This record gives sequence, C-alpha cells and structure tokens, in this order.
Amino acid sequence: MAEESDAIYLDLKNSPETINLKTPQGFNSKQLNLTKQNNYTVTPQNVFDYYNKTPYDKHSTSHTNEKKYGNFTFGNKTDSTFAPEKFTQTSTMFAKYSKNKFSLNTSYKSNSFASMEKTGKGTFAFTPEYKLNNHVTLQNVYSTNFMDRNRKNELIFSLKPFKDDRMNFDVGAGQIYSDTTSPIRSQVNFSTKFKF
Repeated sequence: MAEESDAIYLDLKNSPETINLKTPQGFNSKQLNLTKQNNYTVTPQNVFDYYNKTPYDKHSTSHTNEKKYGNFTFGNKTDSTFAPEKFTQTSTMFAKYSKNKFSLNTSYKSNSFASMEKTGKGTFAFTPEYKLNNHVTLQNVYSTNFMDRNRKNELIFSLKPFKDDRMNFDVGAGQIYSDTTSPIRSQVNFSTKFKF
C-alpha cells in the first residue's frame, strides 16, 4: 500500500504521555447578597409590582414641592396614574397668597405627555377662598381650559370634621360655558377624602 505524503498516522509504538494536573486553586467562601434591591424608577411595571402584583388595578401617585416667602407660597405638583392600558401624568404650577382667613390661589395644569400642537393648552384656574372657621371653607373656582375652550365657574363648600386633613367633605355646584358647544351646562359634585 503506497503511503500518501499528506496522510497523518497514529504512532502507537511510543508509550503514552502522562498528564500532570495541578492541584485546583482554592477559593475563599463568599456570601451572596440575595436581598431584594428596590427599583425606584417610575415605570408602570414597577408600580404594579409594588402594589402586590395586581396588574389590572389603577394606581395614582402625587408629589408636591413648594416654597413659602411670607404670605406667598409657590410650587409645583405632579400627578401620575398607572393602568394596564395607559400612563398619564399632569403637572401643575401654583401660587398662593394667604392672610388670616382669606386666600387667593392661581394654578396652571397641563398634560406632561401632550403632543406638540397641544403644548401650552392646559387649564388655568383662579380660586378665592374664605375660611369661616377651622372646619368650614368656601371656595369660588374660576377655570379656563385652553384645549376644549371651556370656562367653568364653581362654588365649593368644604367641611373638615377634624382639625387636620383626616377627613374632608366637599359639595360643589357650577356651570360650564363653552365656545364650541351650547347650551350652558350645570353640574353638582360631591366628594369625600380620607387620609390614613
């Protein structure tokens, strides 16, 4: 049988080589940190996980920053609502003047995720407020929505049974005027707030 010049053969005549393995290097035992790390990034998934994994519920959060200078208060407020089908966020800038039992509030509220053509078309509100005592307050809210071109005038009667904000009852009656629709609409609102 003729040998080919590029053929490779196994030579079994020589004794097989022994393999020298080094002793494995030792490792110091380390404890793994398996504690849950909270993720405070505001996303709908994190909010659902925070609220006991109930993805079909609607959850709302609110954050307020304000500064006081004498009788004046300036600030902003952000309200977010998370739901499986949507995520909304509104931003409100406000200013308030308070003296004794009387106060004047102004605010501008806008949608944080509005498209470019809707930017600057939020709601402006002007609210004089008078405290009859520590439990009863009267408000007259005048607001203008630049997006819907609606104007609203509402009188609100507020009752706080306690000296703090644990419970609050509101009754309001108002009228809505629109530049695009008619006639004038009237509405009555009832609300109850509890703080735990």
